[in-house]
Amino acid sequence: MWQDFVILGVQIVFAFSVVPTILHPTQKPTLSTALMTAGCISTMAFVFASLHLWLAVTMAVVNAGLWGILAAQRYRLNQKSL
Repeated sequence: MWQDFVILGVQIVFAFSVVPTILHPTQKPTLSTALMTAGCISTMAFVFASLHLWLAVTMAVVNAGLWGILAAQRYRLNQKSL
């Protein structure tokens, strides 16, 4: 289905836009933002799977993982500042 390719393309752009934030040593979104985003993207992956949009599922899982990394980084930064 063509929708799979469109959603895949949009998610690739989102993934590349998150990489600089992951690589920056201190500039991270809040923990709640990162966790909520990872959770919502995971929900979208489930919905895409129910529609058999497997490329979109794959990239949604990647994006959820990237936001999970951001959440872990923010958590560690918060622990250092205590």
